[in-house]
Amino acid sequence: MPRKFFRKWAPSKDTVLAPAFMRPFAKWLAHPNLWHMNRRSVSGGVAIGLFIAFLPIPFQMLLAAITAVFFRVNVALAVAMPLLSNPFTMVPILWSAYIIGAWLTGGTVALPTSGITFEWVLAQLHVLWLPLLVGLLILATLSAVLGYLIIQFLWRLNVILHKRRKQKQRANGINQTPS
Repeated sequence: MPRKFFRKWAPSKDTVLAPAFMRPFAKWLAHPNLWHMNRRSVSGGVAIGLFIAFLPIPFQMLLAAITAVFFRVNVALAVAMPLLSNPFTMVPILWSAYIIGAWLTGGTVALPTSGITFEWVLAQLHVLWLPLLVGLLILATLSAVLGYLIIQFLWRLNVILHKRRKQKQRANGINQTPS
């Protein structure tokens, strides 16, 4: 079941609220839906975390936690999803966002002949910022929507398969006669 998978990796409410520095936040973090592993809470947490993962801002995990508390979705998953944008994945994310943004804004993909350097990026920032921002917002929205829909679909599929297995077990149990 998806619930067992997510529960295995997610911290419990008691674990998060145990440190003394977390006690002032207990009244906001005490809502049960923030820690429940149900389809709505898990898919919402994944969507929020994925959206924030594509935003080029500091403190992504903190923003994900605050947003998850506001929308009352799973905090642990919302905080974990921004880890997808890390130093290894940022270059492909930024590059694909720039390409998508340049295509949507009608700009051209401008590359230096001698390679991309930090100085070149700073010098070209006035040209790069709009396509990059548009591309990042598109990627953030698409990843959030796809993450939400995929979790919803997989969760529902798992429930259907579980019900079919139970029905098959019941049917086999009823049709078999003791010898």
